Amino acid sequence: MDYELIIERRQPSCGGKSPFKAEILNVTTDDPEAFVRSRESGAELETSTGENGEVTIEFIDGQGMSVKYIFTED
Repeated sequence: MDYELIIERRQPSCGGKSPFKAEILNVTTDDPEAFVRSRESGAELETSTGENGEVTIEFIDGQGMSVKYIFTED
């Protein structure tokens, strides 16, 4: 399946850097969770599916950074 993917990264504020970074990609995958695992090895993931079919996969690493992957069918 083809998806529009939004990746939102949040980290603790430090050194005047923005605590939020977003990236938008177009990806093809049959398994969004496997796609995220290939990019974020060792993370414990929480997956949810919205009413519109949007798949959201989130995790927080041990250093306080949270990452959210939002897959929307193209």
